[in-house]
Amino acid sequence: MRSLADPLLDFVGNTLIVFGGALLTLVVLVAWFLRKPILAVTAASPEAVIRDLAFRLRATGHWVKEREDRLDVRIDSLSALRIHVHGGPNGTEVRYEVSATPSGWTVVLVSAGVGYFGYASVLVSLLIHFRSRRFARDTVGQLLRLAPLGTPPPADVRTLLVVGLSEAERLATEAFEYEREAKQNRIGILLFGAVILWAVVFAGLPILLPGPLGLPLGTAAATASAVALAVAGASIVTVRSNPRIRELQQEAGLYAAARAFEASGFPAPGGPRGGLELLLRAAERSSYWREVRRRHMWHDPVTGFVVFLFAYGGSLTVALGAGMDFLPLPLRVGLLATGVTMLLGMWWSSRSWRRDVRKEDERDRADWEARRQALSAELWKILSG
Repeated sequence: MRSLADPLLDFVGNTLIVFGGALLTLVVLVAWFLRKPILAVTAASPEAVIRDLAFRLRATGHWVKEREDRLDVRIDSLSALRIHVHGGPNGTEVRYEVSATPSGWTVVLVSAGVGYFGYASVLVSLLIHFRSRRFARDTVGQLLRLAPLGTPPPADVRTLLVVGLSEAERLATEAFEYEREAKQNRIGILLFGAVILWAVVFAGLPILLPGPLGLPLGTAAATASAVALAVAGASIVTVRSNPRIRELQQEAGLYAAARAFEASGFPAPGGPRGGLELLLRAAERSSYWREVRRRHMWHDPVTGFVVFLFAYGGSLTVALGAGMDFLPLPLRVGLLATGVTMLLGMWWSSRSWRRDVRKEDERDRADWEARRQALSAELWKILSG
């Protein structure tokens, strides 16, 4: 005979089976965020360490984004690494944090939120963790042992080309990914709209045309209109987006190849002059790449996910607190306060993200302006003999 506790145990067990993968993924992600093992300690300043380590990674062919106090390194399509550089009691500390690319975060977060697929999310998270940790210990650790940290890179043409071509590849690749993602998002919205249209026509036409033909006509009309909207809309989006996407993809490939030649010690075709002219072209295109990033700023899936959670949870909690008048007044006030707090969190997260994007854009603009001046000076030296 089943006891009263059996239904509760069944509920808890089923919940753990369905959402256990998401909970385990959350544990892995918390470990990513909290665990920052140390790689090195040096007497050099954090600014010098970041500049030196960024050059070493770029010179060995790695994709690097510089920030104020850290480096973001892309390892592969899913895995990434954050290298934090901070002052400590014994000097400047270099620590690493496991991370993921936008594609990696999308795979982890989406699979974690889809029932049983949460267990696949755990496997992907662990795969990313081990790849990133191996890269930090082997590749970055080996680079740290080459020379004392904080050693300034040589002030020559090769340094200018390695850093500049690497940054050109990064910006062009980001712009390509933003445009491709924007195309996919537009098609996704069109497909969702087609589903809504199908439901409205399917439900409404039999009401307007009662009788034995109402349901067949409603089904046929709903299907035809939904398919027409999806096909026509996707075709228009594809025709308008593909030329920009192809152009950005070709640019990213061009600068990736030039950076690989320069990093391997084999200069780009045309010698230093050819590389400098290619980099000068990148300086002219950098404003367009940054403009693409500003247009499609919601590229970070983590920020988008956090904003969505705050917005959804805040709206739902406020609605519950305002509408469920049978609840005790203190509980309703608590729900309203929680909902308002979550909506404020949504506003703060969105505002912080926009501020970070503006700061990054301004930093890239200043870097490319300085790079443009250095390029003009080097080309003048070459042309003047």
